[in-house]
Amino acid sequence: MKTELVTSKFDLKTDIFHFKKKIKESDTIKMRFNHSVCTYKGYERIEITKKTDSIHIKALYKGDTFGKESKWKTIFQKQISTNDTVWKIEEFLKKQRQRQKSEEKKYGTLQISHNENKIHFFTNGLLDLQKFIVDYSLTMKTLYPKDVEMYYSVEVLELNDHVEILEEETEMK
Repeated sequence: MKTELVTSKFDLKTDIFHFKKKIKESDTIKMRFNHSVCTYKGYERIEITKKTDSIHIKALYKGDTFGKESKWKTIFQKQISTNDTVWKIEEFLKKQRQRQKSEEKKYGTLQISHNENKIHFFTNGLLDLQKFIVDYSLTMKTLYPKDVEMYYSVEVLELNDHVEILEEETEMK
């Protein structure tokens, strides 16, 4: 019995907004998110693959504060159905579409790659970065097990309060 090699027809620029349905078993999507703000440096790598009728997600994280660099560690692995409606990452990406640039030489806050193709999502200033991180974290926390809450919840609450205060101050001016 011969196994046919399936050639990917996944187009990152158009299919990323519907990747749960468009991804094939021969595809791997890689996401890199830069959580860094001020003196804190944090980086996340996510690898998304398909196994029959499910999507496999593996997330790694590495943090660095005041020069104390950590090593990459797996924070969670999860399989979800291709029909999943809980993880709204595709809606997050659609909402962030205006931040998207494909042919950039520098890295955005979020980079997504498939084969040799890359998309970068950029922010503009600290307030915009904080809003982006909060939105991303709220999207991601629907996937995580409770023991990795610190990567998506604690900081989100602090940032969310700070963003609301900054928005109120801006409106007052």
